[in-house]
Amino acid sequence: MAVARYLASIGIETLCLGRRKLCSENIKKYFGEGSRYLEIAMEEIDSLMERVESMQWSPGAECVFFNFAWRGRERLTDGRFKEQLNNAVYATEALRSAKKLGCIKFVNTGTFEETLVERHLAGGSSQPFQSNQTDYALAKLASRDMCKIVAFLEKIDYVHTRLSVPLAPDLSRGTYVAKTLKRIAEGKPYDRPKNNQLLDIIFTDDVAKAYHLIGVSGKNKADYFIGTSRPATLAHYFETFERLVNRADPEQPNIAGYAGENIGIFDTEALHRDTGFVAMTQFQSLLKQSPTQ
Repeated sequence: MAVARYLASIGIETLCLGRRKLCSENIKKYFGEGSRYLEIAMEEIDSLMERVESMQWSPGAECVFFNFAWRGRERLTDGRFKEQLNNAVYATEALRSAKKLGCIKFVNTGTFEETLVERHLAGGSSQPFQSNQTDYALAKLASRDMCKIVAFLEKIDYVHTRLSVPLAPDLSRGTYVAKTLKRIAEGKPYDRPKNNQLLDIIFTDDVAKAYHLIGVSGKNKADYFIGTSRPATLAHYFETFERLVNRADPEQPNIAGYAGENIGIFDTEALHRDTGFVAMTQFQSLLKQSPTQ
């Protein structure tokens, strides 16, 4: 929704796809003024061209297809492996449909989890991969690789993207991170995370701008990480925001500063080189939404 609203705000004609039936008021609310909407489930995505023709809409000469569709059983990452893997099949069908429509580029959305599991597999470790999102990550990897092959056969540019933790700057989406930051802003206690895995939080405003630039300038076969390149542990993010809320540190708290072998997987150099994107995400802007202000 953030991407669609941003594209609409800069005057780019956008057709949004979704499985829910929406009224015109909600279409405008969710996707921005002037956006079109087509109700279609991913199970039916191979009929996209016929559905688009029936609504008398045609893509322009430089149309780009952004694939954000993914579904678990009750949330994005849950369900059985078969349910997760179905998403990879739907992504390849979406790619074929994009080619039929005349799109020149297909931009697929992956996850940082796939990077972690791929590194684990490449390292040849005899130890099991420690994650509660293994099936999700494996299915995302399958989606990437299947789409690469189909894009080559269909002769359409394919761009892969990965995100770590996209966060609505108004904390409106009910994720664990957003809920915890709200508790901190309200001065409520919270459970401090013990996981030392590095993450890269980026606001959805930045994400939307990045996808626009990728649509315009992203290179065929590229694999872009969309982030700030300033990773930290979740505990560090929370502690930093807590200092901001309490004004305990007059200087700007440092979210970044990690240096180590893992920093490369958060590297945004290729994204910046090809598109000029620079993330503007700053935790200070969250204070504007804080109920303590």
